[in-house]
Amino acid sequence: MSNYKPKVIEGKISGTDWPIDGHTLRLSLWDYDKYERYHLYGWSVEAEQAVMETMFVTETEAGLCLYDTLEEFAEHWEEWEPEGSFCIPLENVNVLAVIQEEQKE
Repeated sequence: MSNYKPKVIEGKISGTDWPIDGHTLRLSLWDYDKYERYHLYGWSVEAEQAVMETMFVTETEAGLCLYDTLEEFAEHWEEWEPEGSFCIPLENVNVLAVIQEEQKE
């Protein structure tokens, strides 16, 4: 499993009610969770603000956010580390391109 690489796609997000709706993100699909959801893998400069706002909203809703306001969260965004994997349901992603096929060795 040490040479395993997940499938990586570029996909447009919709229907989540999060700020990332309408944005194109890089997402990965892994065998360890039986390909049940996409994992956030990366994003463009254009999507940065929406990703930051989404992380604040979702961590706050989960009771994991260390900051009380979006402004405070934004001040610490550069050194922020997520509390876990950020996942998006498959049905909320329109795949635009495959960047990397899954590789199992």
